[in-house]
Amino acid sequence: SSDLSRICVPQKPCRRARPSLPLPAAMSTKKQSKASKSADSINARLQLVMKSGKYSLGYKTTLKTLRQGKSKLVLIANNCPALRKSEVEYYAMLAKTGVHHFHGDN
Repeated sequence: SSDLSRICVPQKPCRRARPSLPLPAAMSTKKQSKASKSADSINARLQLVMKSGKYSLGYKTTLKTLRQGKSKLVLIANNCPALRKSEVEYYAMLAKTGVHHFHGDN
């Protein structure tokens, strides 16, 4: 958990809210796939980091912390624009910081 103590999440303002749909009861009792377990693990760790308060949200603060070398992991939402995503990835590569492409939007 110490490697995830500082997470930067670049965000684009949400244009429209989408209601979340509950899972059917039959799906929740099935065995989970490896990808699903991995996503659950990421979500659980993200909840811990959000609770601890050691994170920063947004594009500008992400680039600032990457330049300063303070960030340890960058989560990029799947609806992040391609140019912005490649710029954040480039800064992260220079800072030797991990990048995770989150399979969810902002």
